[in-house]
Amino acid sequence: MTKRVVAYIRVSTEEQAEHGYSLDGQQQVLTDFAKGHDLQIVECFVESQSAAAPGRPEFERMTRLLAADKSIRAVLCYKIDRLARNMTDYACLVEKLGLEIISATEMLPSNATGQLMGNVQAAFSTYFSRQLSERIQLAMETKAKKGLWPSVAPTGYVNLGKGQGIAPDSTRADLVRKLFEVYASTDLSVEGLTTWARDHGLRTRRGGAPKRSAIHAMLSNPIYVGMVQWHDVLYEGSHTPLVSRALFDHVQEKLHERGHSQTKPAFPYRGLVVCARCGCQITAAVAKQKYIYYRCTGARGGCRPQYVRQDRLGEQLAAVVQGVKMTAEQVEALLNAMHERRGEREAERERGLQQLRRRLETITNRRDAAYEDKLDGKLSEECWLDRDRKWATELFQIKCEMETVAATPQPSMDDVQATLELLQRAPELYLRQNDQERARLLRVLVWNCMWKGGKVVPIYRRPFDLVAKGLASADWYTGQESEPGPFFGAAATLRVAWAFASRTPTASQPSEVGEEVFVLCREDDLSAHPLLHHLTGRARRAGWD
Repeated sequence: MTKRVVAYIRVSTEEQAEHGYSLDGQQQVLTDFAKGHDLQIVECFVESQSAAAPGRPEFERMTRLLAADKSIRAVLCYKIDRLARNMTDYACLVEKLGLEIISATEMLPSNATGQLMGNVQAAFSTYFSRQLSERIQLAMETKAKKGLWPSVAPTGYVNLGKGQGIAPDSTRADLVRKLFEVYASTDLSVEGLTTWARDHGLRTRRGGAPKRSAIHAMLSNPIYVGMVQWHDVLYEGSHTPLVSRALFDHVQEKLHERGHSQTKPAFPYRGLVVCARCGCQITAAVAKQKYIYYRCTGARGGCRPQYVRQDRLGEQLAAVVQGVKMTAEQVEALLNAMHERRGEREAERERGLQQLRRRLETITNRRDAAYEDKLDGKLSEECWLDRDRKWATELFQIKCEMETVAATPQPSMDDVQATLELLQRAPELYLRQNDQERARLLRVLVWNCMWKGGKVVPIYRRPFDLVAKGLASADWYTGQESEPGPFFGAAATLRVAWAFASRTPTASQPSEVGEEVFVLCREDDLSAHPLLHHLTGRARRAGWD
């Protein structure tokens, strides 16, 4: 009597290439086997997918058919490992559905012994699948430790070939680099940047337009700064970075700040002002669906809230900008101080680099000596791995510091002068802007402001706190050091001047920055200026918190 069966054929790309388990070859063997053993193949299920884990579409469709049609009681396959490489799928067929597994090449008897042999074959298939996965993971981790990207190249790179890592993609690398620069130097959100990327022709490996999640992942991926991240561990890569460390760090700061922002666009000053009486935040609400009012939250109790309209609060906050307005004489004093100390500053930078180089050499020598001890049996593998991880982390941190110091050029005096002259007009330009633009500028200048009955007391960020103190001091030109100078002495003068000059690198060249500043002055767009926008982040990285 002819037995009704279904045939299942599966191949994965690696196995097809290495072992010749082609789809056509398997189908021919199963067809010939069915003719010689009086089997009727009701339907043939073909799949090109790994069987290491449950969830194969064709396999699932086959089990639904077998559960519905009780006249089919057997599954014909080329080998057991073609049918399943995990015990869950195999048990579903044998234990749950009670089916017979017929292997065309392994000749299992149709009795208890055959079932035992089938179970053993399935167990070994599962074992070999897991073992293969472990070997692949180990090989990929080894590549990562050598600085080679172990998988398919990310957008902006191409794979060079087996064991050769990745290289910049000539068609997309520049666009990926521009992606970072645009995000760092503009106010585009990740959603806006996604639209920008699509409009400028950035496409995925499969030719599709990138989604927001893909753009966010690109901006967060250290592969673009020359690092290889594998299983949450960073290794120094051997490939060419597409962006600088300073630019990448600035992008991460912006992603973090926007991801944790508590300020809603409808209330631009919320989170910026604190009640001077009780220390609670000033919150906002809409009245009559038209007017925005700010008041103390009163969270600590005992504070009688006072209400102020948003337009009125914006006018009161103008005192913050007025507090750092500089005169032409004060700007000239800062510029002269920078001219006098440029050589000394460069010498300080070189001394810092030399110290970092000595630390790098010391740790490298220790690491090499410890490795020799491991080879000689003086140091256990476990101890070596623990020390090597610590040394690798230290070396990475030192190299990052060296890159940051080396990439920080002498500031352009045009940049300094343009920025300080822009501050001279800050109060005038502030009054012309809307509340959102005003709030954005204020967040560059201050941590927050204390507010009480119409009076605002700003808590400035550095270096603006030094500027405000200098402006408020009646003894502006008297230094507290042996060398006289503004801003409480020459050292403080240089800290302020250098902070104004520091900025995160973007696509703009130094010669272009001054022109950009004056264009913005003509357009009365103070808050959009990148020098002001990046100032606080640069100051924090310099350790001035």
